[in-house]
Amino acid sequence: MPTPVKPFSRLRAGDLEVDIRSGEVRRNGEKIKLGQRAFQILVVLMQHPGEVVTREEIRQNLWPGDTFVDFEHGINTAVKKLREAVGDNAQAPQYIETLPRYGYRFLPPVESLGTNGVAQEGETPVSPPQPQEVPRPVAKKRRLRAAAAGGLIAFLTIGVFLGLRRQRSRSAAFPAWTQITRFSDSATQPALSPDGGMIAFIRGAETFVTPGEIYVKILPDGEPVQLTHDNLPKMAPAFSPDGSRIAYTATDRSFNWDTWVVPVLGGEPRRLLPNAASLTWPDHQHVLFSELRQPPETMAIVTADESRAKERDIYLPAPAGMAHRSWTSPDGKWILLSEMDAAGWMPCRVVSFDGSSPGWSAGPNPARCTYAGWSPDGKTMYFSADAGNGFHIWRQRFPHSAPEQLTAGATEEEGIAVSPDGRSLVTSAGIKESTVWVHDTQGDRPASGEGFASVPGLGYGGEVTRSVFSPDGKKLFYLVRKQNSRAWTSGELWSTDLGSGKSEAALPGIAIDSVFDIAPDGKQVAFQTSDANGAHVWVASLDRLTPPQLVTPSVASSPGFGPGGRIYFLARDGDRWLLHGAASEGSGSSADRFARVSPRGNWWLTGVAPVTAHPAQKGPEALICKFCSAGWGPDGRFFYLRFRGVGEMGGGSMIVIALPPGKEFPPLPPGGVNSIEDARGLNVVEKIDMNDKAIFAPGPNSSVYAYTRVTVKRNLYRIPLD
Repeated sequence: MPTPVKPFSRLRAGDLEVDIRSGEVRRNGEKIKLGQRAFQILVVLMQHPGEVVTREEIRQNLWPGDTFVDFEHGINTAVKKLREAVGDNAQAPQYIETLPRYGYRFLPPVESLGTNGVAQEGETPVSPPQPQEVPRPVAKKRRLRAAAAGGLIAFLTIGVFLGLRRQRSRSAAFPAWTQITRFSDSATQPALSPDGGMIAFIRGAETFVTPGEIYVKILPDGEPVQLTHDNLPKMAPAFSPDGSRIAYTATDRSFNWDTWVVPVLGGEPRRLLPNAASLTWPDHQHVLFSELRQPPETMAIVTADESRAKERDIYLPAPAGMAHRSWTSPDGKWILLSEMDAAGWMPCRVVSFDGSSPGWSAGPNPARCTYAGWSPDGKTMYFSADAGNGFHIWRQRFPHSAPEQLTAGATEEEGIAVSPDGRSLVTSAGIKESTVWVHDTQGDRPASGEGFASVPGLGYGGEVTRSVFSPDGKKLFYLVRKQNSRAWTSGELWSTDLGSGKSEAALPGIAIDSVFDIAPDGKQVAFQTSDANGAHVWVASLDRLTPPQLVTPSVASSPGFGPGGRIYFLARDGDRWLLHGAASEGSGSSADRFARVSPRGNWWLTGVAPVTAHPAQKGPEALICKFCSAGWGPDGRFFYLRFRGVGEMGGGSMIVIALPPGKEFPPLPPGGVNSIEDARGLNVVEKIDMNDKAIFAPGPNSSVYAYTRVTVKRNLYRIPLD
């Protein structure tokens, strides 16, 4: 790490000069006005030229008492103002380079200057600033006030530098992680053998269900060996008690969640149990797994033997809840589980193995918790959870104590495999970034700037077409993550002028969960938020002349505009979702969370596997496809069908069908449209390769669209535990 320059110096980098004591910044001799936070950030970066200073380090030293939301907004605003003041450009930086979601680096060399403006000993001298006009005298009181302010800023900034130096010294003392895999793509979902001598994992990017293959590696330095070759989406590898087999979940476009086993020494995989996900062995005689129930669609935790005899429920979540993974305590009395509801991942939970207690929330709360595990003595629980600053490793003494965060920083850590001796755990660590791109006559280009950005649309976790463009196609709206949320995608609503490239917050300070829809006239936006009571539907004016309005006091979700500007949304009635119009009366129509209304209001679609069209009036239903994402463009002239794999990086292909005048569907074959080949004879005007496109949002015509591009790189690391 470069040696930081002395903290009590005047600093110079090119034509930029900073006096820490007086709190003054000059460029080419001209004084620049900077706020206190922007000044402090500049000094900290100049004290470590060429070195990355992480956002977390800045947060702990400059925003120690503020909330995560205050920090996210504050640092982004301060860095933006700093760049504007020094004339820097984020896209082609001269001074400050941004490493998205990680930190910042000051690019040019920095000199420490003496009081006469000459470089101090050991520094390379440069030409002093040009002479400047002497300021006019000011009143003595103002001079004293300015001096006091400058002294305070200097005191605070020096304190920040020293705190950062102490923090980095402490960080250097932490035990080093040991890298286990070194793939150029990703390794995820680690599982250790009972003796700790082997590790199984999926070579794939996603931490839930991912396209990829099962690998096994002898620790510490064996070569990874590929055990499966079927290209099916998979998740949750686990060793059998004797270490001879690896179980894993595989699925396909029919959404069957089946457990397969493959010998550790190689051989053909075989199906062990259908409709059994994330299977593990609590002992040699029994298995523990997640089982899908319908209706309503719910995933329960059950136990049985390998023939499924003596099956017994352990945990049944609320309707539409999905308990996806489970881990048995060493004494066999308790189960840790991860689950999700319609909004997304929930905090992890502890339940009793005998099913006598629904248990309690465990780990950080509120948080999205995806993985958990036990220490060998059963006294400590470990979690992979996102409590506001990304997925990191936490631990908590069983049964009740304050959760403690073990990892932090730029990477995210998902997956928990605790070693048999309890001295370490293995996780998958890496960086995930999401940007919004636009495709039009100019080709493909990024539309979002810094931050984790997304659009609602056709793809994993969305499945519903929304209007994200202004009616004239000149503006694109998207979400930029500003705070923690359990939603699949979330953030503040931003817009980019596609002509000038200028971006700005459209609804500053409002955290939107996953879904928004721009009105047909471009003047309003309907959107969804969440609080402790559930999801809520709102409508807001994009000119911000009036405050946002709550559409319904009931818990509701998935808003979208229909004909005549009517807002449709979903509300729960017991075990059912009901589709409502904001101006309508009555109980609504039974639907699911992926319901969407046609532009003319004559039909509505539900489901993913399959997608079914329901008439608004009496009449027969129509099968759209057995597994796809489907919907209309903003003006109803085009119908979109996406054929993809299972998982966030589903890829696949998209076809755009021009609809006959007055029609809301193309002429559908009896079995639906399940591939591009099935669309022959339909008026297909576009075929779009969806590789590298996670979520797709249609634009004002068939050749204009937006999409979310997600990039991931993860590898396995062993983390020592004290």
